[in-house]
Amino acid sequence: MSEFHFIDAGSGSKVHSVVFALKTPAAGHTGLSHLAEHMSFRRSHQYPTAHELFTANTLLPVTINATTLAEYTFFFASSEKANVLLDAVNYLYCGLLNRDYGIDEVILERDGVIFNELAMLEANSDYALNAAIRLTDTNKNAYQHAGGFTQTIGSNSIQALQDYKRQWYQPNNITTLIYSDSAQFFEQCKEVVTALSAETALSAETALSEKAALSEESTLNRNASLSPHASQREHSQLSKEASLDAQTIKGKNESIKHVLTWWFPQCFLKGLLQQEATLSTVAGLENTLFIDPEINQQGNFAIRLVTNEAMKELASELSIEALPKLSQNLTHKLVSDNYDKRLQQLKHVVSACLASFDIRPSKPMPDTDKHAEGVGAAIRYFAQLTDALRSNKCAAKSAYLASASKVSHSYLRALPSPEKSIALERIRKARKDFSAKACASNSDQSLLIPRLTSKYRHFVGLEHLPALPRLLRPLANNTTNLKRFNAEHIASHLTPFSIPSPSITLESASSNSASGYLASHWVYRIALYQQSRLQAVLAHHLFWQPRTSGECYALGAATYENNLFLFGASDTNITERENWCHKVLSILS
Repeated sequence: MSEFHFIDAGSGSKVHSVVFALKTPAAGHTGLSHLAEHMSFRRSHQYPTAHELFTANTLLPVTINATTLAEYTFFFASSEKANVLLDAVNYLYCGLLNRDYGIDEVILERDGVIFNELAMLEANSDYALNAAIRLTDTNKNAYQHAGGFTQTIGSNSIQALQDYKRQWYQPNNITTLIYSDSAQFFEQCKEVVTALSAETALSAETALSEKAALSEESTLNRNASLSPHASQREHSQLSKEASLDAQTIKGKNESIKHVLTWWFPQCFLKGLLQQEATLSTVAGLENTLFIDPEINQQGNFAIRLVTNEAMKELASELSIEALPKLSQNLTHKLVSDNYDKRLQQLKHVVSACLASFDIRPSKPMPDTDKHAEGVGAAIRYFAQLTDALRSNKCAAKSAYLASASKVSHSYLRALPSPEKSIALERIRKARKDFSAKACASNSDQSLLIPRLTSKYRHFVGLEHLPALPRLLRPLANNTTNLKRFNAEHIASHLTPFSIPSPSITLESASSNSASGYLASHWVYRIALYQQSRLQAVLAHHLFWQPRTSGECYALGAATYENNLFLFGASDTNITERENWCHKVLSILS
């Protein structure tokens, strides 16, 4: 049974927040826990519409979302309206316990929405570098990336999803945190969750027969694998890349880079982050040093140093200008004809730099600045309850010095681009089947009407529109009443370490077509005459179809600088989107 915790918000708070905390371990780099998070919002038996979340967040006085920290996923909802929040809690909990998914909706979310999200992230060069390092890291401390990568997300089957949720999305693994100034609301919320723990789990088991599960798994394995033996081939390829022989490394392949890694207990993270610039200077401007703040399964974080390409034979001097405490004998001249010696010198200088710092352990707390006050307070409260998010007890200086002296060495080289063309074939078929089912369900309009906005239609209004995401504000700044649509292509590469696949094609080409992944961010400024029908448009399932069918990562309506905007992020159908905006605002009224 769930644990319940009441966090007194005090008499000055008007907002109630409910947070569900679940332990959700990463399954390697597959992104399975990421997929489970997305599918929990997709639908449930009690809330069958795929756009339930979007209409509620857009039109109702409530915010519903999720975030992952360490090995926990936090699903949360906040509202000043206690009755609206109780129903939002009902919606969330039903989604958590649901495991009855169709093949088509899993493919659209996995190969469409999540792939678009990951590709957007990997278009950032810093993120891409970190991703490439993680994918080839075979050290025992290596991160298991919960979000997955474009190269790995497509390997998750529907059976794996159902098994994962069966194991981790259970009432006995869900802690309920309630932030409120009302003890009565706490009891009401507790009653809702307690009842659903039994009722929803039972209905989910009844709906998901073993025969259906086996049938779906068989079909998905035939139609939805990246390619025959994809996971085995991927593992073999990564292993091969991570265990290159020394002869290959020493100059025969100029794209290969050395990666040096120091692992430290998380209690030293805060102090070392303050010294990151100094460490970068010591490592040399020709190399890349950064601190990866994510905590791994052993409670450690990584300091990465990536050498300049193939340690090109240019003599350079490691700087110690920022290290007055270090003696001059730590300055080393790189010997151009001896890679091993140069790497050893680099390790020594950085390790000596780390050892020279007076870093004191501090108790880490999860970063909750981006969340509402109640959600952040609940997550911080939960951090006090669990060992997974609590500081390691490593106050001894010896623990720090031991970490500073221990360095692991790996190699970084080009990674193959994900086989997006194969995923596109799956998506096309899934969209066709999904649309056919939607047409068939038109006879039952109740399946197309979001339950929350229908029940609380008296609260529905444009005053609840969220603010435009910061990422899209520069685009909005360049719109006018005459030029209402503005878009930009995502960077013309998935990662700087990817080898483009010549077989990748897309139906709607754009200027970044060489990348094998075509997507754009966009905004559309809504004219005054269009605003009168906007509320009806946002409540209609056809408006949200580009998102539910996996064409984009994000879609919605928002406010910015006294204007209303439609927006999309990582949208793969940009050539039609401006015309779609005109049509959707005129037809759906």
